[in-house]
Order: sequence, then structure tokens, then C-alpha cells
Amino acid sequence: MKYIIGFLSVFFLFGCSKDDSAGSRTFIPDDLTVLGNPSIVGESAGTPDNPSSFIRISGNVDSESGLELTGLKVRVRVLGENDTVLGMSEDVCTPAEIAPGGSCTFLLAIVLANVDFRESQSIEITPACDQGTGTLRLIPVLWPDP
Repeated sequence: MKYIIGFLSVFFLFGCSKDDSAGSRTFIPDDLTVLGNPSIVGESAGTPDNPSSFIRISGNVDSESGLELTGLKVRVRVLGENDTVLGMSEDVCTPAEIAPGGSCTFLLAIVLANVDFRESQSIEITPACDQGTGTLRLIPVLWPDP
């Protein structure tokens, strides 16, 4: 009888455990990341006396989470010398909800009032969702001379 109970205990221990290869059932920031090299394009819109410009950024956000994620968005900050914030924006990803292990895309423009886009030195992209904030990605930028 004790062998049957021991066998059943081991059976239930292994039989009820589950290999969840889709990721954790708890949100982990490292599970929500910006993939590859996002497209970063700067454009001038003002004059030399009154500079104004904007930067367009597009890319993909990937989830390795075992959770369905909702309210997906990206927060972007454009940083200049000494990490001075030159502009920032936040926008919703497409789609805004993804299944476990899914991905989404983003496209946004950041207006840089009174600043030429060439003064930016890095772009900070942070994916986020209703479940938490993902892993920040800092991308240095070098603009060609005009």
C-alpha cells in the first residue's frame, strides 16, 4: 500500500508539473524588448535662425513572456549632449495586445522644437504594457554632415 501511495505521489508530482516553454507567467522586464535595429530618420523643418526638426522612429517590440500583454506602447526620449532631453513621445504599438510570445510594431515622430535633429546623440526606447515596463534600449546616433 505504501508503495502505491509513493508511486502516486511521484506520478502527481511529475504529471502535474508543466513545461512552459512560452515563458514566465509573471511579468519580467527582460521579456519585453525592442528587437534589432529600429529605423531612425531625422528631418529638418525650420530655418538656420529658427531651427526645428523631428525624428521618426519605427521598429518591433518582442515578448518572450508567457502572458498575454495588453496596452503595449513605447516611450521614446531623444537625448543630446550630457543626456539633455531634447524631445520625447509615447505612442501605442500595433497591435496593442499580443498573445504569449508575440510581437508588435511601433512608429512615432518626436518634435524637436528650437533644436536641429543633428544635436541628438542617442535615442532611448522603452517598451511598456499594462503588465509592466520592459527593458530600456539606448541607441547612439551619428548623423552625417549636411
